[in-house]
Amino acid sequence: MASIADAFNDSMNDNLCLLKWSFYALPVFLSVSCYMNSKMVSFWFWAILSFILLISLLSYGIHNINSNKHEILTFNILTLVYIALKLFLALFLHVLLLFIVGFLVITFVKVPDDIPNFPLIFKCVVWYFLFSIAFTSFLAFSKKLDVVKAYDLRIIYDSSMDILMSLLFFIPQIVIADAILVGFVWYLFFVFKISLNNPIFIYYCSVIAILNISVMASYFAQIAYETIKSEDSEYNDNYLIKGDGRNYDKNKKN
Repeated sequence: MASIADAFNDSMNDNLCLLKWSFYALPVFLSVSCYMNSKMVSFWFWAILSFILLISLLSYGIHNINSNKHEILTFNILTLVYIALKLFLALFLHVLLLFIVGFLVITFVKVPDDIPNFPLIFKCVVWYFLFSIAFTSFLAFSKKLDVVKAYDLRIIYDSSMDILMSLLFFIPQIVIADAILVGFVWYLFFVFKISLNNPIFIYYCSVIAILNISVMASYFAQIAYETIKSEDSEYNDNYLIKGDGRNYDKNKKN
């Protein structure tokens, strides 16, 4: 079963992890700073760039772990651009079709509106279910960086429900972890009466966001390893999840 403790352990053991977190936090920091200063044109530029960067890092990190490589995040910007282009091909049609389906369902399916919050709950369930399908395609692509795998209906049918449940377990765990990591620094700023608009605090939170990407890459790689079945050789060569982080066999790759 996927373990967030192992995911954090993997992230901390990544090559040059602190340098990578600090470097990739910069566009996130700039997007937040522009938003807080009402520079909306600059905000959208940095926000879109940050989103593309982070989802590419996440996808490539999942691939790296499933390929037994020594790094989760990478400094290779050209590779990330290539991954971003492949991600567009792998996910654009999924996202578009699922958005249309979701819109039609919540628009035309009638639900009881006399039960408190039932329509809202119904919408959340619909969108979360559709998201799990898109996310399954994302994991199928990221595992091998194969666009065709993202459209494999067998994988989506067999794995989407298991992945949905894994996400339900992951979300509260990462929220609690972030609350601890950010809450401690927030408390220090509160004690010393330093504004939360301080660039140091914003940058620190941006670094935590990149740490989250690294943790998610490891955790989602574990999910993909367990739920999206591949050829038997993968399970002979890849790491085994035993509760103590990445445990490579003696033939681990560089």
